Amino acid sequence: MTQPKGKKLVYVPEDLLEEVAKASRGRGETISRFVEEALRQAVRVNKAGYHPQQLAEYFEVMHAQKVLGGAFVPLEVLNYLTNKAYKEEKEQLSAKWYESGKWHGKYLKERFEDPTQAFKAFLEASRWDLNEVQIKKEGETVKVRCVSTVLTQEATELLAKFIEGAMHSLGYKTRKTDGLRGMIVIEFEP
Repeated sequence: MTQPKGKKLVYVPEDLLEEVAKASRGRGETISRFVEEALRQAVRVNKAGYHPQQLAEYFEVMHAQKVLGGAFVPLEVLNYLTNKAYKEEKEQLSAKWYESGKWHGKYLKERFEDPTQAFKAFLEASRWDLNEVQIKKEGETVKVRCVSTVLTQEATELLAKFIEGAMHSLGYKTRKTDGLRGMIVIEFEP
């Protein structure tokens, strides 16, 4: 039997093919149609400069954002509101950011196998104002580092509270905090 012109045979692990068959049935599509569409989207993601795994992480993060009631707000508007509220109710606003972080951490802990890396992906995908996000384990210690050229002092302090809340929900205690406008470095321990 000859292959139709313009088509190629690709070997796929059986366990993956079973998952594909299940997913395609759930969508009411043939396996071929499902795989073709997945490959087209993978090529599209690649052309945009991303790896398909990054797309999956972004999707999971956006889903978490939606579930947790997140909203995208223009940075200028967020800074205006933050600065105004910070001057009037600094303690209450800090407590809100910390509590929001705790909710996010609790959700990530329940939903992801490696919640610390999920939190890193969450910060990278949802905080476009961050130029750099690093979360790395050094023995028992976890070091979180965020850098931004656009964060105000107030926004830096509030983001640090959010990070602490999330990491506390993941089972860590704050060991050391350091930072200045646009840079957060916090070390956590179990």
